[in-house]
Amino acid sequence: MSAHLDPIFESPLGGLSHEGDISIHDLTKRHRWGLRGKGAAEALRIQGWDLPEQPNRLVASINQSCVMALSQREFWVLDPHNDAADLAMGNDFTTDAYPLFCQSSHAWLVLKGSETSALMAKLCSVDLRPSAFNLGDVAQTQMALINCIIARHDLAGDDVFSMFVDQSYAEYALEALLDARQEFL
Repeated sequence: MSAHLDPIFESPLGGLSHEGDISIHDLTKRHRWGLRGKGAAEALRIQGWDLPEQPNRLVASINQSCVMALSQREFWVLDPHNDAADLAMGNDFTTDAYPLFCQSSHAWLVLKGSETSALMAKLCSVDLRPSAFNLGDVAQTQMALINCIIARHDLAGDDVFSMFVDQSYAEYALEALLDARQEFL
C-alpha cells in the first residue's frame, strides 16, 4: 500500500476558522485515511485500532485518533491533531482490504457550539438533536442538498460535529453553514 501523501496538498477552504457561538473550523489538511474490503476490520484490529461495533458509529482509538465505521467493510481513521503531510497510513495491511484516499476526496469541517444541533436542523433532514444523535453517532445524509457524512464526537473536550463533504462542494457547504448560522449569532 502506498504511503504517499502529497506534500503540497491544500484545502479548498484554506484552513479557515470562523469563531462565534457556533464556530466552524476547516480541518481538511488534518490527517485521515480509510480502508475498505472484507478484511478491513481485521487488518485494523491487528494494527491495534479500536473499532466501532456497528456501522455509522465513531470511537476514540489510539494516539487521540478516531475510527469511523461507514459500513461493516469501510473504515476511516481521523487524526485531528496531525497535519496530513506529517503521517502516512500504515503499510502492513492484507490484500483483503484496500486503501481509501479520503484525504484527497473530502473536505473536513468541524462545528462546535451550544446551538450547533439547531443549526444543522435547518440544513439537514436527519434529526441531529442530542436526544436523537448521540456522541459517536454517524449519519450519511445530505446537507443543503449535497451528500455528506456527519459525526458527533468529542474533540479536545468539546462536543463537536465533524462534517465530510466532497472537496468540490466545500465552498458551497461553508457558504450554506455561514448563512444558516447568522440566525444564531
